[in-house]
Amino acid sequence: MSKQKVNYNEIGVAPLAANASQLYTASFFSGVRGIDIGAKRAGFSTLLHADWEKEAGRAFDLNINNIHEHLKSEGVYLSGKRKGDISKLHFSDMQEYISAHLDILIKEGRMDVIHGGPPCQDFSKNNNHRKINGQRNHLIFELLRIIEEAKPKVGLIEQVPDLLSPKFGHIWARIKLTLNTMKDYVWDYKIMNAKDHGARQSRKRLIIMLVRRDLGVNVSFPKETEMDLSKVAVKSLLPHVYSYSPGQYKDDIKDASKNIFCTMTATGSECFYGLDGRRRKPKMWERLVLTELEGLNLKGISQTHQKKLVGNMVQVSLAEALFRHIKKHILRV
Repeated sequence: MSKQKVNYNEIGVAPLAANASQLYTASFFSGVRGIDIGAKRAGFSTLLHADWEKEAGRAFDLNINNIHEHLKSEGVYLSGKRKGDISKLHFSDMQEYISAHLDILIKEGRMDVIHGGPPCQDFSKNNNHRKINGQRNHLIFELLRIIEEAKPKVGLIEQVPDLLSPKFGHIWARIKLTLNTMKDYVWDYKIMNAKDHGARQSRKRLIIMLVRRDLGVNVSFPKETEMDLSKVAVKSLLPHVYSYSPGQYKDDIKDASKNIFCTMTATGSECFYGLDGRRRKPKMWERLVLTELEGLNLKGISQTHQKKLVGNMVQVSLAEALFRHIKKHILRV
């Protein structure tokens, strides 16, 4: 029997919730919408998403009618290399898509947050074939260009901490130079771990935040919270799992009752061990639980692409913490 093929639209459209917030965001490198779902839980509406992966567009289309409100797709999703490539997009395009499909007029400076996590494979220490001057390493400058054009109140960029390593010093120096030339903004950065903000994985990320000067507010980040293992330990979420291993790093077996899950990778190298001690790969529904996406519909998307979408995403609770902080302490609403 042939596998069901899931089609996708280059421009996916889903209505905003009836009680949708008028705190508006735009998302780039959106993937499976992890950061957008966190923003939604914090009270923001993402009007526009963009990703050049077709599977990301498929995932959006599949969840337009999701029964879980926080997982339900909303806004306009541009996907594929023709529509979702950030290097081909300008603020004027964003305005046109949002106006045509959502009947919302967005003027320069009106967007509350523009955010994204450019591909990190060439920065990651886990990629043995990473390229110092790979094309993907320069997509962060396209995101900064969009922020410069649209003048949102806040810009938010997520990356792996390895960007700060000496190996990529010349790229980090260029990023800082670019940020310093954006005279309408103040900026700062911090390495944050998702586990310190209620997430179900230990996952460090570099967060760069830009705040528009006319807001008169300094850049700041949410405070860490105490981890509650009764809620986030692997065994508390998946009672049939007794231990686990990161897999690709080394076979460092961890007690599932005493530890939060490791950083989930896009390759799906992690392993579970049951009561019988047998080693196996996590199933996709288990991966969704460990990323706070249980109930997300990915039916018909290949396992390889499902792992990629889920393994690359920003953790929902970390995103929610960031957006709640932005809402209260920066936008002051």
